[in-house]
Amino acid sequence: MMNQDTFAEWLRTYANIKPYSIGRYSKAIGTISLELRDYGLQSFNLFTLTDTAFIDAILDNSEFKKKNEKGHRMYSVALNHFKKYIEYYYASELQAELFKEEQEFEKYLKGNSADISSVDIEDKPKNKSKHRLVNNKKVWRRNPKYASGAIADANYLCEFDNQHKHFISKFNGENYVEAHHLIPMQYQDQFDKSLDIHANIVSICLVCHKKIHYGRFEDKKEILDKLFNSRIQRLIKGGIDIEISQLYSYYQD
Repeated sequence: MMNQDTFAEWLRTYANIKPYSIGRYSKAIGTISLELRDYGLQSFNLFTLTDTAFIDAILDNSEFKKKNEKGHRMYSVALNHFKKYIEYYYASELQAELFKEEQEFEKYLKGNSADISSVDIEDKPKNKSKHRLVNNKKVWRRNPKYASGAIADANYLCEFDNQHKHFISKFNGENYVEAHHLIPMQYQDQFDKSLDIHANIVSICLVCHKKIHYGRFEDKKEILDKLFNSRIQRLIKGGIDIEISQLYSYYQD
């Protein structure tokens, strides 16, 4: 839960500011909360915000700007730090939920390794899965059976380069690879049919997987090109129609 103390702790850990400023900035958020009505804005506790759009509205408010100038811009500095804190706080919560999904997948592998190789794969459209809201963001449910089936269908090899072999998995005694949704699940709202289908799940080694998530775009473009070209017809059969330029846009943040 966000409050003055957790914000102060975040400032102490992540903000490069002098110790005496920590207390001033954390208290400033409470002060601004109490004065919102004076600015002609809706009055509420800023520590209950779930996104940063309202912070921008405060920063652009003419009445706030007058107060800010009198306070030597201390309040705008506090709000800009608070924006970063909100982004950090909710990104951490979302990552925690996604980590739970990964744990569920590993649990499925461990308990069903004997049945995975017999999965029957048929490319066809599937209705969207259910989702849950995590801080106003949709987290779409993924069926671990589809991910494990896609890996087995690829013979436990990296679909970018089948020579990428790093170690043997303790779950199934096969070459260790990871399942990756080529069109990331976070963009499910842009599609009429489910993205959680075999055609959209690729088997890649852990290095390629990390590169796709955290590498520079120019370094992952080659991987995306090969995976997309190998899956485009299967995606169409699955009710997913997408151009390579649209796929690129999902990996350029």
